[in-house]
Amino acid sequence: MRHDVFTPPATATGPNADGVLTRVELAQHLRISLRTVEEWQREGALPFIKIGRVVLFHWPDVIAHLRKHYFVRRTRNGKGGQS
Repeated sequence: MRHDVFTPPATATGPNADGVLTRVELAQHLRISLRTVEEWQREGALPFIKIGRVVLFHWPDVIAHLRKHYFVRRTRNGKGGQS
């Protein structure tokens, strides 16, 4: 990723070519509330980029971070979720 050029965030349909998302777009992708994104950001559970008042999330970094620090709990039948 080039750091000398700022690429504006993608539309609500998905990340742009650099995989950059806003809070709202990240909430949509993770299927969680905007408030949850803001809480996770404040708690340090999500990596983010802040430029002035603009907060952006690099999708590949978010996924890598979540995979490294969190896991899917498996049930007795070997599937995630509730049994």
